[in-house]
Amino acid sequence: MKTLRHLLGLLPLSLVLGGVLAGCTTERQDRPRDRAASAPQLSLASTRLRTKLLGSEASSFFAHLQSPAAWRLELQPESARSWVSLSQSTGEANPNGLGISISTQSNAGAERTALLIVRAAGEADTLQLVQQAQTTQPGGTTGIHILGDPTLLELPALSKGAENYFVTHYAEGRVNYSLEYDTQLRHARWVAFSFDEQSSRKAVSRSGDDAWAWDPRIPAEFSTAHLFRGSGYDRGHLVASEDRVSSREANRQTFYYSNMSPQIGAGFNQSYWSKIEELVRGWGRNSKLRDVLYVVKGGTIRPDQVESYKANNVLLIPKYYWVALLRQQGSTYHAIGLWVEHKKYSNSPAFRSLAISIEELEKRTGLNFFHRLPDGVEAEVERESPSSPAILSLWPGL
Repeated sequence: MKTLRHLLGLLPLSLVLGGVLAGCTTERQDRPRDRAASAPQLSLASTRLRTKLLGSEASSFFAHLQSPAAWRLELQPESARSWVSLSQSTGEANPNGLGISISTQSNAGAERTALLIVRAAGEADTLQLVQQAQTTQPGGTTGIHILGDPTLLELPALSKGAENYFVTHYAEGRVNYSLEYDTQLRHARWVAFSFDEQSSRKAVSRSGDDAWAWDPRIPAEFSTAHLFRGSGYDRGHLVASEDRVSSREANRQTFYYSNMSPQIGAGFNQSYWSKIEELVRGWGRNSKLRDVLYVVKGGTIRPDQVESYKANNVLLIPKYYWVALLRQQGSTYHAIGLWVEHKKYSNSPAFRSLAISIEELEKRTGLNFFHRLPDGVEAEVERESPSSPAILSLWPGL
């Protein structure tokens, strides 16, 4: 995936998605594009790629192509021709656009990726196709359901072989946040999102009580909406409501119960954990500190990291909560982790005592963070230690 990603560039011809005919698909397009006059702006950052996500079954969909000159379509790598078919690969100038039918064969193997590149008059534009692996593995084990963009830089590695749901929620045409939901444990493995100039804006207030709802992208049979009442625990946001106030839609999506974890109210969710969220949000909204701040959050769900009892006999109670952070400025990256015990506190957090390296956080959680970074960069940022004054200076407030 990393190699294919480097094929993309800043290229001036518009190839945009049309209607979906079949298959499990979604699209990420983070910025409005002026298709009539100016060149579309694509960057190498994974959060700016336009991606068409496809289920493992055979599917068909349309792409919309506009070109001021004669054009041709090509697929990369060459092996993509074995599973992607195009209704037309060359044509004359089409300033008003035309539809290209794209068909994909079913996928019985691992996740695969293709680049669809249109070229005309020395210019080009690219659409990425990602087809998920089959969801039924040998022996009948059900695999993860892919209902989001698995190429995003902020995502930990997805689980294998569990009947989980990976979902990306979109608001106002942009990625809002993603999560992997464990249907057996009724709890998210993690949530992931980012702060940039757009998503860090404060444009709306917290949504009202009518916003509480089950996640519409996960089957209702796994709903926890009825399990918090009388449990003695707060509905603790993982993606905090205040983290997503750039639009009303973005904020309301944080009230999905798939984003909730049972948290101690007074002494934790309403004070201690809230202050940790404020610290992270302060970094995310400080444009002097970051171009993008990537955030992953969660509560521990491993058998040895949950309480021995369950709320309402169903909801597991994490013993710890954690945050993984990746700060990007230009081509420079830095990372840090936070780890906090889930209990009542009578004091404010001593933030520095909570800070650990990403390498240590991976050992404690069993998750693989920021694995889409180039290997050398990933290894370097994961080893950054908060005991180093140079690293601490990058995270004001610790």
